[in-house]
Amino acid sequence: MIHDSTYRIVLAITGGGTESIGELLRHGRGSDTMIEAIVPYSKESLDSFIGKEPSRYASIDTARDMAMSAYRHALYLNSMTEKNDHENLIGIGVTCKLARITNERQGRQHEIHFASQSYFKTTSSSLFLKENTSREEQEEIATEFIIENIASLCNPDEKLQYSVLKKKMVKELIKDEAEAELPLAELLLKTLENINSEKDVQPLKIDLGINDSKPRIIFSGSFNPCHAKHIEMAKIAAGKYNEPVNFEISLANVDKPPIDYISLKERINSLLKYREEKYMGNIFLTNSPLFAEKAILFPNSIFLIGTDTLNRLFNEKYYRNGEDKQSLLKHFQKYNIRFMVFRRNNADIDMDMEIPDICDLVPLDRYADDGTSSTMIRKKRREKCSDHVI
Repeated sequence: MIHDSTYRIVLAITGGGTESIGELLRHGRGSDTMIEAIVPYSKESLDSFIGKEPSRYASIDTARDMAMSAYRHALYLNSMTEKNDHENLIGIGVTCKLARITNERQGRQHEIHFASQSYFKTTSSSLFLKENTSREEQEEIATEFIIENIASLCNPDEKLQYSVLKKKMVKELIKDEAEAELPLAELLLKTLENINSEKDVQPLKIDLGINDSKPRIIFSGSFNPCHAKHIEMAKIAAGKYNEPVNFEISLANVDKPPIDYISLKERINSLLKYREEKYMGNIFLTNSPLFAEKAILFPNSIFLIGTDTLNRLFNEKYYRNGEDKQSLLKHFQKYNIRFMVFRRNNADIDMDMEIPDICDLVPLDRYADDGTSSTMIRKKRREKCSDHVI
């Protein structure tokens, strides 16, 4: 059934469930579906594969990062052929934390996380297992779970009925998915193609049409999620310039994997909570992680940034090919770009950096950073989720 479909996959697995690779290949015609199977088993290998060190290796977030990297790799391998079938490519990521044969810690959670990334869709499913099951039993469940998920992806018109849920050792299943309309799917495709080619980005943007305000004040960020300090910064800027603030999320990030559709949905929803507020302008999605690229998309604008972003702004690691500080400054001046800088706790401005005239520092008595961060919020959510599952 899997090999009868038109879909082709790159599969990445770590921590368990690798028997599914053999299962996919043992019956013949495996090359009809499988482009490549990857097992980034060590921490160093997995970090390199997804482009960062994850906060938790066995998690659905890591599985989605693996799926995105697998999809990007599928696109890269497909570009070497004469086929133009990016709509039939699927990247799959699986990360497991299964029972240890020895030295098993009491209460250690056993979990299997499966994620997929394709042109139009991101999916995720997490299976949590009860204690007191053997490694062999869990490997069998992991293989069955992976194969059933892949079969569902290859036959999207058939409703998935998990046979593993009938097994007594299964505790809980959590699923999610998000689909993209054509403009967003094309934006992600262009983003991944840019990363694969390692060429400078041709800046692109999508207007979500939340507000018809002119995009003059731009707040660029990951907003994972948007929190109270983001909103305070937006209020201060809107009050100073008497204009709403427009929010921009780039699917690409210099230091992190691209954003998948599930994560993007969550980030946009965290902003939409404020859509009726006077300071709220529009929301834009782009493929442009660097401010040099954002300047082309949003000329004559004021960008809201924090201290850490200011330090990166003129760091040569984040320059485009052939660029230096002077050429970057000329580029910003050409597009009439300014920066409104909000200082953060425990994030000092680089003492070796001469702050350019295009940067305006918000006085410390005007903006009080209490240390709130999206990272801290995500950590608390994970702890609550972990308490719920266990």
